[in-house]
Amino acid sequence: MANFVPTVCVGCGLLCDDVEVKVEGGKIVSTLHTCARGEWTLRRAHSNSRLTSPLTKKNGKLVKASFEDALSHAAEILSGAERPLLWGWSSASVEAQRLGILLAQRLGGVIDSTSSICHGSSILAGREAGFRTATLGEVKNRADLIVYWGSDPSHSHPRHMSRYTIIPRGIYTQMGYEQKQLVIVDVRKSRTGKVANQILEVEPNKDYELISAMRMVLKGKNIRDKEVAGIPVKVINQVIQTWKTRQFGVIFVGLGLSMSRGKYRNIEVLYKLVQELNDYTRFVAIPMAGHYNMVGFNQVATWLTGHPFGIDASRGNIYSNPGETTGTEIIMRDEFDAMLVVASDPISMMPLPIARKIARKPLVVIDCLETPTTKMADVVLPAAMTGIEAEGTAYRMDSVPIRLKKFLELPGGCRSDEEILSLLLSKIEKQRQK
Repeated sequence: MANFVPTVCVGCGLLCDDVEVKVEGGKIVSTLHTCARGEWTLRRAHSNSRLTSPLTKKNGKLVKASFEDALSHAAEILSGAERPLLWGWSSASVEAQRLGILLAQRLGGVIDSTSSICHGSSILAGREAGFRTATLGEVKNRADLIVYWGSDPSHSHPRHMSRYTIIPRGIYTQMGYEQKQLVIVDVRKSRTGKVANQILEVEPNKDYELISAMRMVLKGKNIRDKEVAGIPVKVINQVIQTWKTRQFGVIFVGLGLSMSRGKYRNIEVLYKLVQELNDYTRFVAIPMAGHYNMVGFNQVATWLTGHPFGIDASRGNIYSNPGETTGTEIIMRDEFDAMLVVASDPISMMPLPIARKIARKPLVVIDCLETPTTKMADVVLPAAMTGIEAEGTAYRMDSVPIRLKKFLELPGGCRSDEEILSLLLSKIEKQRQK
């Protein structure tokens, strides 16, 4: 008999909690309220590339093994390394992330999440300029000015506008779309721009200049040039005057800002602009986190170590310096001798020189699907899909914790990320006591 189950979608950092799935015979047969990305994420549970058995490499080929043998082999690889790198984590539960950090400290290794090449830069910017933020619920109910800067949510977060920004009618935005203003700041026209009230098409790598000009206008300074970063100064003046008069403004920060010239300094100066706009009205900024629990890793790591990512425990104490202790730089400098990858696919996502260096090292992977990274691994431990086959906690892009519940039974030899890491930590402790 079919059964409709309410659940939380783990397709992206929005963690939509109004999703329902129809389960029949232990399989998902249909969904409600999902976008294409969410539908794909849920359907992966029955993918042909699903991992259901532990694998170990013998004679250059991956073969099936018992869970105990695979776990022992993984423990030997990691405990025998002088400086292992623990990478991934943005698609794992908070509980698993906590164990990962403890494991890195026990091994004397380095742990880093994908946020170091993603929205981790927004945290560095916040340390310099401070944070002005809000929950998505507050944005839905109060915001009458929405700015997407370097972001195209129609592709990256398909339900972002319909759930929280432009479409919904909030407590103080009863007229919905008619009451709100949507501004897009990007280097080119995007699909989201088709419904925007205003598009600021900034020249590539000129975001810092544009934001600096906005701050000058806000402070009453004159700009001698006729245009800045491809935007006429008259338009910049009009934009700032409009933003000052809105009731509640929010800027959603995309990777287009953090990945252009200036990197986290672009976000730092944007945060300063947001701080200064608060002298006139309520204004906040929220990074558009992609992976469903990328924010969670930054939260957990900061609780436990004081640093959001790129945490080096190889010196006997905790040390972090982005650009030195972050994963990609460590790999490029060949400063690791084994690697544990959790819920990530660096072989696919990293540049070829980095992928080659990863492939040359002993590699342990904890994942739910077969990927190019699992094919290169020495040990593969099949994991449950958190939020589908295992419970856990994740942080939404606005740093609100959401509880994830299971609604399908675990297939084959899969276990939750949390259980695998707990057993791995215990196994390493036992091996070191011998």
